[in-house]
Amino acid sequence: MLALNHHHLYYFWVVAKEGSVTKACKKLLLAQPTVSSQIIQLEKSLGKKLFARDKKRLALTEDGRLVLDYAEAIFNTAQELLDALRDRPTQRSLRIQAGVVDQVSKQVARLLLQEIYRFKPDAHVTLLEGTQQAMLAELASHAVDVVLTNVEIPVDKAPEFERVALGSLPVIFVASPALSRKVKTFPSDLAKIPLLLPTQASPVWGDSQHYLNKSKVEPRIAGEIQDVELLRQLVIDGVGAAPINKLTVAEDLRSGRLISLCRDQGQLEETVWLLAKKRHRLNPIAEHLLRDYRPSLPAR
Repeated sequence: MLALNHHHLYYFWVVAKEGSVTKACKKLLLAQPTVSSQIIQLEKSLGKKLFARDKKRLALTEDGRLVLDYAEAIFNTAQELLDALRDRPTQRSLRIQAGVVDQVSKQVARLLLQEIYRFKPDAHVTLLEGTQQAMLAELASHAVDVVLTNVEIPVDKAPEFERVALGSLPVIFVASPALSRKVKTFPSDLAKIPLLLPTQASPVWGDSQHYLNKSKVEPRIAGEIQDVELLRQLVIDGVGAAPINKLTVAEDLRSGRLISLCRDQGQLEETVWLLAKKRHRLNPIAEHLLRDYRPSLPAR
């Protein structure tokens, strides 16, 4: 039976993921000759060449890709073991690391946190926020257990993730009372006032542009704001109108700080997704959120 040296395999795994020995050395805090020799020893023990030079770049051979697939499974399973031991019910509180994509409404994130503490009152939660790309990288590396996002990830693009649609939020165009008085006819009068949009990373940006084009409205775009809470505040300040989901502006609509520019818009919505990486044993809180959590969201 072949005795596989897991240290050698780990160094290979890091080099393959980083794309070069130099980058891997920085991550491993080891000298280049040390890492290179470990890779050579692994190749000798397996009797296969794992890397090939491709235009002075390190590239995996066919055997290297096969070994990488197994290395991914081995080290991801090892991480799952550590996570399972960490999250195993004991006298200590359960822990969960959650990621929130920065364009998701803070109100949606708040509902998620409320559900976590309802399910496990003594839970210890670490909440990270960042771009879609950053949060997916954190999820892929097991740095977070779940990610809350408003961007759908097709199954064929990321089969390693479990995903569930938590629900859809109606999106409406809102403005300050003063600015709303300039909109007599919706949506054509949007061309008479400044318009603020989320950034292109948000599905609301594309859906809003499609709606405006379909309605043959060409408003002046005064800005594109990634943070929906800051976008909301700018609308309250009268900087411009904006398409924002009803949950984020619900209290503002009730208080009169913001006015909906159309009572029966029924055109736009923002779907909220919860993602987790597929694994042998999910974090118990993450499993509950995926299987049972469906928040009560505003209707049209």
